Amino acid sequence: AALIADHFRAPQHQVSLFSREAGPDLLSLGELLETSILSKSDTILHLAWSSLPATSEKNPGIEAIYDLPYIERLLSSILAIPANIRPHLIFFSSGGSVYGNAGDRASRESDTCNPIGAYGRAKLAAEQLISERASQYGLSYTNLRISNPYGYSVPKNRAQGLIPHALRCAAENEALTLWGDGSAQKDFIYYTDFITGLEQVIDQKLTGTVNLCSGESHSVNQIIDLVERHTGKKITLLRKAAPIWDVQNSRLDRNHLTTATGWRPQVSLNEGIRRSAVSYATH
Repeated sequence: AALIADHFRAPQHQVSLFSREAGPDLLSLGELLETSILSKSDTILHLAWSSLPATSEKNPGIEAIYDLPYIERLLSSILAIPANIRPHLIFFSSGGSVYGNAGDRASRESDTCNPIGAYGRAKLAAEQLISERASQYGLSYTNLRISNPYGYSVPKNRAQGLIPHALRCAAENEALTLWGDGSAQKDFIYYTDFITGLEQVIDQKLTGTVNLCSGESHSVNQIIDLVERHTGKKITLLRKAAPIWDVQNSRLDRNHLTTATGWRPQVSLNEGIRRSAVSYATH
């Protein structure tokens, strides 16, 4: 959220941040429900979510308690505003977990979703809630199915983020815990490409469902090899059985976004990991 806010701040945009807990630079989520605030906004980016794929399995139904009811309230507040001044709502969904394992080609926005985990099912439920309200009452929205952004640091205890965790383990000579044999395929997108793709969605107000991804998938083992190459360090691996909810073959099609806007990712996985390794080493 901080990366996105910093990119879109003045002179291009005025940005306000909302969180469950208000702070010096954060307004409360309750304030976002006020039509006086919403009516002055051009775009709402919904990044808030109470779980990750791993924590969702440990806390069954947590999204139905916190996330989905809030989205209901947010939609009601937006729809209370006259149609001609309603903000565009962009919901940050999840590419891999919503689609589930890919078939014989990359997953397209029009494909039937088959989430295999609680996190993916909850994100899909939120998407459906938004699209249903849009169909019923009129709403400018984007369900943004994002792959795996990287190139920025994540907390050590965050159960997500293979590339930053691999870089940290290489730098600190710690063992890296991996699920499965490393053959799982994932789509990784460098954060600057993610930001420019998001910028296109915002500027052109793309509606409906949109994949934001690199359009290429790489195995976990390939990631480890690249991190070792660019850090010059060998990573000790602790392998555990892959949980049944972990998508093993995630491949996303980016043609819709590219056709609509001309956007294309500029940073290859090799270059992105090289930049990430240099950045990690200098901080």
